[in-house]
Amino acid sequence: MENLLSLRTDDARTNRLLLVAFVVQFVFCLTQVGFLHPDQHFQLIEFSSWQLGEPSGAGNVWELKSHIRPTVQVYLFSGFVTVCRFVGVTDAYTQLTILRVLFGLLGWVVFNAMALHYFRSDRKIRYLVLVLLNFSWSLPYVRTLFSSELASSIVFFGAVLLYERRKDNVGSVFLVGLLFSLAFYSRFQMAFGLVGFGLWLLLIDKRYDRLLPMAAGFVLGVLANTALDYYFYHQLVFTPYDYFRVNILEGKAAEFGTAPFYWYIVLLALVIGAPPLSLYLFYYSLKGSVSQLRQPLVWAVLFFVLGHCFVGHKEERFMFPVVNVLPILAGWGLPAFVAYFQRARSVARLTLRGVLYFSVGLNVLVLVLFLVLNPYYQLVEFGRKLNSRFSGETATIYCLNRTPFETENHLPLTFYHKSVPNLKLVTVQNIDSTRYLRHAWLATTYNDAKDRLPLLDSLGFRPQLYSSIPLWRVNELLHAKQANTINEIWVLYRRE
Repeated sequence: MENLLSLRTDDARTNRLLLVAFVVQFVFCLTQVGFLHPDQHFQLIEFSSWQLGEPSGAGNVWELKSHIRPTVQVYLFSGFVTVCRFVGVTDAYTQLTILRVLFGLLGWVVFNAMALHYFRSDRKIRYLVLVLLNFSWSLPYVRTLFSSELASSIVFFGAVLLYERRKDNVGSVFLVGLLFSLAFYSRFQMAFGLVGFGLWLLLIDKRYDRLLPMAAGFVLGVLANTALDYYFYHQLVFTPYDYFRVNILEGKAAEFGTAPFYWYIVLLALVIGAPPLSLYLFYYSLKGSVSQLRQPLVWAVLFFVLGHCFVGHKEERFMFPVVNVLPILAGWGLPAFVAYFQRARSVARLTLRGVLYFSVGLNVLVLVLFLVLNPYYQLVEFGRKLNSRFSGETATIYCLNRTPFETENHLPLTFYHKSVPNLKLVTVQNIDSTRYLRHAWLATTYNDAKDRLPLLDSLGFRPQLYSSIPLWRVNELLHAKQANTINEIWVLYRRE
């Protein structure tokens, strides 16, 4: 395994690049607090608390009662929390920081190892692919997510790399099948990628003697996951079928909104580098993929994207399983792009050079903004700051409309709330009630209080803590221009 995932090269410049990329990824893991979508919290972390017999917000989401969610990742999180507590790490925010570091760096290792494997014979293209993989505006950000999308991606493409490197070893092929089942049970939609890889195996690779050990590993994984689901739900369920029945046959997924067929295509054209350069890279990725049809990545990504395009319910996170391998597909098209640039006439070359400079500048700007200004969820970041501010103290905090441990839909973030037992949270429904508060703390969002901020100021409430000072200032500017303001920007006031 050490040789399989080794990131050492004989190129000093590449090694320096990887070192810088490691530091960037590590810092992203530290700063990206919270979750991008509620599913990533409630159906993993709150499910874990429910499994451990602790207070949990899992009972507030319909997926628990419908038994449609696989539980292997819940078990992994429960095990992680148990180990943390055993070594004395009990704070929820610290636990999640450790998990982001472990998870983010694992993804960083796997995808960089893939880039080094596929471009091991071309130093220049390899270097450019590594730049795209490690510094495209969204990829370090996405890799820190502890989510079903990223878990399935890491396991699936790690299995593809293992097969590419060890296909002559029957034991390794059996492990590939086992990992494929784990990827499938991490996120059922990875079935589209599995179909693509399976067709490549049958039509291109033609190693039919590898089908039996791979299938045996996959079946063993299905049986193991069925057992895990049984012990979690306390009844025998087959979650892949139940998920398909509820979301597709009964149309539950369609209730959450649909998008056109081409929506994912537009999205993927924007994530590798920054536009407008990303549009060029996407086009040459398609050209390069056509010339690399013997590669399993092309088949897996193609079927994954097309399969999702035909599903009505679309969200950008559904593409997260494949975005980290898009720089590899772009790498196969880079020689043609470089050749086009070199033979272009002076005006066209000057235009392309301007596109390159603009896109690089835009990419760096957005990457830095994501790094320093935009944790996944400002609500959780505000809770983390409250936890730090009142560490070792007891306090009563009045909260306008809802507490900092509830989503906008009033779903309780119980996992985080357990880390602040010293705080008493009292909900105030009417901002006028704050007139009667003395020597009090008040927490609210900008949107909940924006029309009455002068009242709070006149009453002597003074801001003490923000979820994000820059984003609060942005909201003030937007509000002054009568534009829509950003949700979930929190403030803690103090009135003496």
